[in-house]
Amino acid sequence: MKEIHAIITYVVCDEVLKALQLKDDPQSQMSNAEVMTFCILAARLHSGNHNLTRWSCKNAGYFPKILSKSRLNRRSRQIPMSAWMAVFRFCSLIFKQSTEYAVDSFPVPVCQKSRIDRRKLFRGDEYLGFAASKKSYFCGTECI
Repeated sequence: MKEIHAIITYVVCDEVLKALQLKDDPQSQMSNAEVMTFCILAARLHSGNHNLTRWSCKNAGYFPKILSKSRLNRRSRQIPMSAWMAVFRFCSLIFKQSTEYAVDSFPVPVCQKSRIDRRKLFRGDEYLGFAASKKSYFCGTECI
């Protein structure tokens, strides 16, 4: 499954860069599409850990030559934001069909139970809550 995502991501990145007419430097060891694919794989598979992604991509043979961590970071910042946004739009359309999402909410406390009577913000009863994981009452709101 990881290989399919890597291939689809590379093809999308390459086609978007061609459509935007962004050319690679002839001296570069990795193309811009490869750098973008690497960054997306790092975010998707390894929570942005470039060292772990470099190791796994090298073992899987995804890229013929992989740059150092610092060089990858510099190259990824040289790619225009418009190219990143276009790639994210295309990837979201493609992967949205096969991905399931879970939405969770969490409490954002403003003050603890001992200070609830003296609060200035969030005065209504709808802002009083119970955090079951901490087994404590709080005053605040819930974010989704």
